Amino acid sequence: MFVDEIWDFKSLNMGRELEIAGEFIYDSAKKIMSISGLNNTYEINIILYTGAVGIERLQKIYLCLVAQDPTDISSMPKCLKQHNHIELQREVNKFSERNVSKNAMSLLGVFADYYNNFRYANYYPGQHGNDLRKLFIGFLKRLNGKYNFDEPCAAVQFEKFKQFYINELGKLAVHFYLLIHDKASELNTYTYEIDSSSRASRVFWTAQRRTLYEQMVLEQHTAKELLLYIYKKNRGTGVFRLLDDMEALDFDDSLMNEYMEDLCAGKVNDSLIDYVDDLHEDIEDKAQRKERKELLSLIGNCSVLFDFDEDDEDENIE
Repeated sequence: MFVDEIWDFKSLNMGRELEIAGEFIYDSAKKIMSISGLNNTYEINIILYTGAVGIERLQKIYLCLVAQDPTDISSMPKCLKQHNHIELQREVNKFSERNVSKNAMSLLGVFADYYNNFRYANYYPGQHGNDLRKLFIGFLKRLNGKYNFDEPCAAVQFEKFKQFYINELGKLAVHFYLLIHDKASELNTYTYEIDSSSRASRVFWTAQRRTLYEQMVLEQHTAKELLLYIYKKNRGTGVFRLLDDMEALDFDDSLMNEYMEDLCAGKVNDSLIDYVDDLHEDIEDKAQRKERKELLSLIGNCSVLFDFDEDDEDENIE
């Protein structure tokens, strides 16, 4: 392979991989932010799958950068073809003096165990979801080994464990990103350059100023501030004009905080979805039902211009 082709591979291909890795890691943090316990193993699967894939990609990006010629299969470490975070880390350590913490090594072990033993466990008879739950709890107990996850717990108690996982995940992500950044700078490649508006930038860049958990909390606070602004402000321009003109559906005020909890976590409450669907179906006039759905589709549609100046239109006609 020519030198410029190797440069393209390390700069462009690995740069795209970096953004993909960041998206996976963000999804893992976002998912655990939205849960209040470990009762559903399908949620643990999503958390560990996205976290494992994201971190593994970072490890492999770095190993591809340090390789003389990544296209020479015979010279590349065998662990690149496998899914073992611990083996990958051993290989990474050959080229870097920056060590990860004990908690980070434990999390790498969980990812490796999950990916090789639990990722497709449901396809094998006799496998039990409780084993996956124990795997994840084993890591979380590094924060508090005496905590009993089998006992009913309040959401505020579980929040500390969510914070622990997200921050350890974030520290691992930043650790590998800095390794990649330094090596890319040495090679004069653009591997570390990512879209500043991507979720990957929140993982790799923002998490260097604040923890990844703090970033997730800030996003929730931002959504709440926006809701408060919409609730408090009465305006006759922009999307507010449409909101003012539309008749609101009737919701149960006692359930509003529950709905908002899900909304701020990036979810829409299941019972709320069913309720709205029923209310839409109760609109007997099909034309009115269609019009309401069309108006709803305008809200949050950035291609719609609400503040069209009619005076300007008249001037253009003249």
